Amino acid sequence: MKKQITFWMAVIMLFGTITMFAQKPFVGTIVFEMSAEGTDDPNINAQLAMMKQEVTVMGNATKTVLDLGGAGLINLTNGDYNTMTTVVDIPGMGKYYTEKKGESLQTALDKMDWKFDYTNETKVVAGYNCKKVIVTITDKETDDTQEIVIWVTEEMMLGDNINFSKYPGLKGFVLCTENKTTDESGTEITIVTMATSITPNKKIKSTNFLRPSDAQPLSEAPQELQDQLKAFLGE
Repeated sequence: MKKQITFWMAVIMLFGTITMFAQKPFVGTIVFEMSAEGTDDPNINAQLAMMKQEVTVMGNATKTVLDLGGAGLINLTNGDYNTMTTVVDIPGMGKYYTEKKGESLQTALDKMDWKFDYTNETKVVAGYNCKKVIVTITDKETDDTQEIVIWVTEEMMLGDNINFSKYPGLKGFVLCTENKTTDESGTEITIVTMATSITPNKKIKSTNFLRPSDAQPLSEAPQELQDQLKAFLGE
């Protein structure tokens, strides 16, 4: 009997160890690719194919790098400190950034309202089980609404506040979005942004999420460039 008890104790301990490792929070990089549904226009899909996003995640921090065909865009968010920084890298002109944090960021977020309809529809994205969530975003000042379909996984064990700047209150992490829009001809199409590869990387540190040291405040850019970047960033 003693040997049997010892055996089952070992099995239980092993199961606990496996579970602990399986639930370890994810740290790594996710590559997202874009495509369009509802159109046969090769130009649209060719342009979207070039707009790959590389997103590094750890806890409540994200770093999104987007290549805009020469210029680069880096978006840094940190749910622990409620900060959001956007860096624009323009070849030959330098790097400029804007930053929102604390009350200024909360003021901007308070202008919008997010509602999440968690459905039972599921699919696997880049190896992770995801649930379909229908998001309704309302502009409180104009009552304009936008509906987006997102596919969310809760298997990555990221921070509870990782979505604070884009989908505040959402549970899980978004691995796919489906956003309806219209092309130049007025035809309705769906822009799909989907994770295609997910790579764990234990070497990623908190310093990976810092603003580049050579970036300057946007207010120090030439006025014409300031105006262009503010319009581009929706400032």
